Order: sequence, then structure tokens, then C-alpha cells
Amino acid sequence: MPRVGKMRVIKRSGESEEFDPRKTVNAMVRSGATDEEINGIMEALEPQLYDGISTEEIYSTVRRMLQGRKAARYSLKKGILRLGPEGENFETYVSRLFRAEGYDTKTRQFLNGRCIKHEVDVLMTRGEERIMVECKFHNYLGIKCTIQIALYVFARFLDVREGSKIDRPILATNTRFSQDALQYGRCVGLELLGWNSPEGNGIEALAERHRLFPVTILDLRKSDQDVLLSNHFILVNDVIDRAKEVRRLLSKDSAESVLAQANEVLAS
Repeated sequence: MPRVGKMRVIKRSGESEEFDPRKTVNAMVRSGATDEEINGIMEALEPQLYDGISTEEIYSTVRRMLQGRKAARYSLKKGILRLGPEGENFETYVSRLFRAEGYDTKTRQFLNGRCIKHEVDVLMTRGEERIMVECKFHNYLGIKCTIQIALYVFARFLDVREGSKIDRPILATNTRFSQDALQYGRCVGLELLGWNSPEGNGIEALAERHRLFPVTILDLRKSDQDVLLSNHFILVNDVIDRAKEVRRLLSKDSAESVLAQANEVLAS
């Protein structure tokens, strides 16, 4: 990998941080790119870098240099972001990930608490165990899930634990957690699922393990993306499983492009 001198990058949140080429490399590794491809892309990227470059510009440049399935899988974090702007699609996505882990899942369920009734984003069961999952969707990748959200979720768990016999709580997000939220979660037993949380087994690891990628990682026109999401296409797998419906909803050219991309993303 070429050596890049010290420089600052501007995150989407407006914050700046020192450029860490390992983050770009790790994202390409997750995409399935070979060492040769990664080294070539990093060499081509280096002369385009400058102090104060945005992380968005780096992302777009790398994605253009990747091809097909690898480009789509490199887009996983952005793909999950595009499930918004509301959080309902993300809740469904989290539900599908946990279903692949062997849980029975239901979304947006009302549970009786000791004091009040609560709507829980995902209710999961496996055997006798009952688990509540609260999802916090962020529309910007630079935003961290804060201690206030963790406190709120655990307070809800304390109420439904007795009223609806819930065994444990999980807080899921599409970004990262603040240090206070991580420390609090460890202290009280609130499980946290986010980007690289838990380390090495975060939401991106679940997606890769079960090959469950959001449909929004595909190269879609915004109008086609909106049509698919409004018809409950959440996963790339849904495109393959419901190919006839894709052809009915989209123009012929768009449908064939989406189906070809979906097959390429899921190819071994």
C-alpha cells in the first residue's frame, strides 16, 4: 500500500480527522477486492488526495475504480443510509438480519409495560427467550448514537421487562456509538449493534455473514429506488426472489439492470 503523508479529511458531519488509509483499505477488503486491486486503487488514489479533502470525495473516487459486485458491496454503509430518511426500512432490515441469526422476529409490536404501553421496533424470540430491539436510524454517517439514546432504551426495557416478560434489550443503529454509550451498555447489560459494534461482529459483519445486503447498494435511479422500497424490497435477495414483480414495477431497461446487478452482488 502506498504511503500517504499526514493530512486531514473532512467528515460528512463537518468534523475533521487525520486521514487513516486503513479505513479505505478495510472497506475494500469487505467488498471482496483482491490485494492487487486494493494496492492499485490506493496508488491511483494517492495523487488525488489533499489536505481538507472530504471523506465523500474519497468514497466516490474509490467506488468508481471498483467494479460490479465489489463496488456495490463497498457501498454497504451508504446503502444502509439510503434506506431512510425514515427509520421503518432500517427496522425491517435489522429484523431480517436477526432472522438469519435464528430468531423469530416481528416488527413494530406493542408491549405492555409495568407503567405504560410501548411500541417496540423489533420483538425477537428464540426458544423461551424474548428480546426487544430498539433501532435508531441516522440520516448522516458522521452522527454517533449517544448516551441519551442508550439511557432511553434501557429505561423502556426496565418497564417492559416486568410487564411483557422481556429478557434482554438490544440497541441497533446504522452508525457508531459514543464512548459513553459503549461504557453504559457494558455496565448495565444493554447490547449494542452498530457499525463495528461489537468489534468484528457489527451490523456490517452480519450483512456479510448472511449475504443480506440492502437493495439500496445497487446502482439505481432515485425514482426506481423509491418504487422498490415502497413495495417492500429491502434486500438484494428480494429482487431475485420477486423478479417478476421487479419487471412489472420498473421499465424494461431498469428492471434488467437491477436484476443483473443483484445476481452479480450475490454471486460467489
